[in-house]
Amino acid sequence: MTLKKLIASVLARSPLPSVTRRAHRRQLSILMFHGFASGALRPFENLEHKHLEVAKWRMFAGWLAQKYRVIPLSEAVDCLERGKSLPDYSLCVTMDDGFRSTHDLAFPVLKELAMPASIYLATAFVDETRPIWVDRVSYSLIQAGQGYAELRAAKARLKNQSQDQIEQAVAEIERQTGHAMPLNVNDPSMPATQRSLDWDQIIAMRDSGLVEFGSHTCTHRIVGRCSREVALDELRHSRRIIEERVGGRCDLFCYPNGTPGDFTDESESLAREAGYRATLTTVPGWNAANASPFALRRLGVNNELNLTRFQLMVSGVMARLEGYGT
Repeated sequence: MTLKKLIASVLARSPLPSVTRRAHRRQLSILMFHGFASGALRPFENLEHKHLEVAKWRMFAGWLAQKYRVIPLSEAVDCLERGKSLPDYSLCVTMDDGFRSTHDLAFPVLKELAMPASIYLATAFVDETRPIWVDRVSYSLIQAGQGYAELRAAKARLKNQSQDQIEQAVAEIERQTGHAMPLNVNDPSMPATQRSLDWDQIIAMRDSGLVEFGSHTCTHRIVGRCSREVALDELRHSRRIIEERVGGRCDLFCYPNGTPGDFTDESESLAREAGYRATLTTVPGWNAANASPFALRRLGVNNELNLTRFQLMVSGVMARLEGYGT
């Protein structure tokens, strides 16, 4: 056992997780997932660990069902808007992008546990089966033999550029490497992890009463790095598509990338103008009972976590040790 695993094991057996979980009991916890996977994956499918093995998902979700009151995000937002106290140990499950695995692998577990969740759709990914630009970069670089460090560095550079520059840079990466992801993510040559939901699957999850849907823009553009006109179009058009195809109101929004700079005060103003009543970020932490529903914090879950580390993260132990979330 490595020193890190030994420390995690000792902490998990100590009273600390119960203490920190209790300290956060009146705050809203929101977890962020992406895709899910079964079986062995090739490097380009999961080099950044965002596709969670379904066996881990089952363990994680089972533990959440025991320790937390998992509620729909819309219910949590109702409480925040009205200044109403959240139920103790409130937690929301969110899933970004709209990968098909949320239906095929995650949804059966949600049904078994009667656990609600919200899924944020990049509508061009779902409606047009167009690959998300971050996945195009991963595909090109990894197929060209680049490793994890190089991929992270490339994406970090891209995410600090304007959206127009990003799109040009992605095309240039594809040209230089000679590797371009197929323009249809549901092409038979594509692995299951890369495929998008279809509307029939989305409607089936909606009809279960467990899953609600929000917007993640049309093309996964970073809203805070777009012009006002482009950002507002992404916010409005994606919302309109979801309302037309799913029915009901779509008033929950999730920022692509979601770190400071990827959203701004103007982004919040645009989200309000486009008809949203809550926005999610990737800033780690918890949300106080008096928090604004805009710029909500989340805790990211990836496939590097085992059950022990997941429990320490969600309970708040890792936040205490690493100094985030306050």
